[in-house]
Amino acid sequence: MSKENVEKVREVVDAFNRRDFTAALAPLRNDVSWERFLSRADAATPTVRGKTELLAVWKSQVEAVDIRVEPEEFISVGNKVVAPMRMLARGSGSEIELTTSVTWVSTFDEGGLCSKVEAYESRDDALRAAELAE
Repeated sequence: MSKENVEKVREVVDAFNRRDFTAALAPLRNDVSWERFLSRADAATPTVRGKTELLAVWKSQVEAVDIRVEPEEFISVGNKVVAPMRMLARGSGSEIELTTSVTWVSTFDEGGLCSKVEAYESRDDALRAAELAE
């Protein structure tokens, strides 16, 4: 099932970049949890719970900042997909651009839906977390 999970993560990324949030949410469980930047020292970034809350966060983000994610690779680790990517952002009211790295670790349930996404600033931290969770 790892090829299918990789394709689902790719679909989420592609749909998000097109702003087709319905398609981006399709491979996710209704009660999905999205934990942002787990490797940050402040660890103050909240977890988003459920598709409804995630949709609201995405819409709010793209209103304020034009965000695009560009995957560098997809790594299958058991029921997880590790996806290091560049996040490109441009302020809606300015021409200021920001590029940063983020690595998503997406966990899939037995039914093939994504139940959890964790975001790490470091690819190595994400890989360690994915492999240790097995």
